[in-house]
Amino acid sequence: MTADLQDTIAFLNLLLECERAGAKALRHFQTLAPAPRLAEALPALVGDEARYCAGLTQQITRLGGTPSRATGEFLETIRAAEDWPKRLDLLIRGQRWVAKRIAEKLPTYDDAELVDFLTEMHATHLVNVAAAEELAAT
Repeated sequence: MTADLQDTIAFLNLLLECERAGAKALRHFQTLAPAPRLAEALPALVGDEARYCAGLTQQITRLGGTPSRATGEFLETIRAAEDWPKRLDLLIRGQRWVAKRIAEKLPTYDDAELVDFLTEMHATHLVNVAAAEELAAT
């Protein structure tokens, strides 16, 4: 395995750990009786995070890597947040962070399947940031 491929797999595993943390955090949010508009939005966000966990696992495996089983530190940070405005702010920051990292790495990849997957993931995270910012403003 080349150094570039190892770097790619390491990056995808980092994203996988982040997505896993996001999915678990969002499921945790659902148990905390959020405001009605937020409660309506959470299932779609959970679905996005879970879908990207599965997709990242598939990409890592396809490239010959081993998917991480770890969960990112973000989960504990977000669970420790004491109220909804803080939780929502952390969610927005986490989604932005993932989108930014993908945008930085995308131009370095020439694997069409990976580029397509990451392009979709990036776009979805930007949509989710906008949706969460709208919820935060209300």
